Amino acid sequence: MKDKLLNIWSFIVKFKYIITIVFFALWILFLDQTSIIYKSSLTKEIDFLEKRRDYYETEIEKNEKYFHDLQTNPKTKERLAREEYYMSKDNEVVYIIKDLSEK
Repeated sequence: MKDKLLNIWSFIVKFKYIITIVFFALWILFLDQTSIIYKSSLTKEIDFLEKRRDYYETEIEKNEKYFHDLQTNPKTKERLAREEYYMSKDNEVVYIIKDLSEK
């Protein structure tokens, strides 16, 4: 038993720098706050947030164009009033047909 412990201790003393470097590398790669796993999850979250930002930027541009069109074009105002608020002209009947399959 004592011989095994001496063999292990002599191995540790002989390769102490290699063991230290391997331990440090494993600690940095997997256990530390700046580990590869943590950084990959942050990268995925950044990609997701950038895609959401791009989506919202395009939606803002589209809505700004629509708002400008509403301010300048009376036909667009009329279309909005008819489609969204079910308004009608005098002597006109509006029928609303709901699709029951969409729920």
